Amino acid sequence: MFLFYSLQFNKPRLVAASSGAIFESINKNTLHELELQLPPKPEQQKIAAVLWKVQRAIATQYRLIAATRDLKQSAMQHLFTHGLLGEPLKDTGIGPMPESWKVAALGDFGRIGNGSTPKKTTPEYWRNPTTPWLTSAKVHDGIIRSADQFVSDTAVKKCHLPIVPAGSLLIAITGQGKTLGNSALVEFDTTINQHLAYVRFDRKGVIPGYVYQYMRSRYEELQGIGRAGGSTKAALTCAFLRGYPVPLPPPGEQRDIAAALATLDRKLAHHQRKRAALNDLFQTTLHQLMTAQIRVADLDIDTSAVVE
Repeated sequence: MFLFYSLQFNKPRLVAASSGAIFESINKNTLHELELQLPPKPEQQKIAAVLWKVQRAIATQYRLIAATRDLKQSAMQHLFTHGLLGEPLKDTGIGPMPESWKVAALGDFGRIGNGSTPKKTTPEYWRNPTTPWLTSAKVHDGIIRSADQFVSDTAVKKCHLPIVPAGSLLIAITGQGKTLGNSALVEFDTTINQHLAYVRFDRKGVIPGYVYQYMRSRYEELQGIGRAGGSTKAALTCAFLRGYPVPLPPPGEQRDIAAALATLDRKLAHHQRKRAALNDLFQTTLHQLMTAQIRVADLDIDTSAVVE
């Protein structure tokens, strides 16, 4: 097990020494000539035990993340079909839903539009930037609390960029990988590029957090529709989104459903942060143990679970 971790520590050296035009590989001689630091065997076992314990904690977080995702998926399916009040169901064009619910088009909630990208070759659009400007990659934040890029007031005026108010829904209408069809809520006034559509909530009785959670639950459907358009560049349109149907409970039930799903989102984010922290801890500990910055030879460490 110590050898396994030692090779992990030396991975950058092995990668740097790899070669191959199509598939990179490590020459057998490179492995043969690789020099490894070998402390006494009892210390090797203790080093392996420490790193093994951190990796087990990381694996636990991976399992909790997967379980929380599965739980949220099941919760969304149940809540958007049955609601919270145990009402009898009725059949609608988008499936069964509680009798008191209505079907509304996304465009009924307020204005829907998209943005644009000011020319990068026009310095005045990017000099002295003050207005947040979001790209489609930000939808992966879910709840967008900060911007990475900004444009000038001149760009907003001359490029007719829309000012999207805080609390609006954003939907990626183009994108590669998992971006297309993803939705987010933005917590500040901003503008956006052409790869994002926005829904500004002007109608009373509509809870943005509820619509956000519902649109997140329709991600796979939206991505499939966007990729089935027949063009080489997958995309959704604002016209399509204006007519997209949404099951709409009374405002109080909307709020409760949004709160229940937001609780699961917070739980998921907690486990993701914990996993990231443990990954950082593993890399730091690996470096410090393999370079003898930390010595564990004299520590009482249980090594019984470590395979030699």
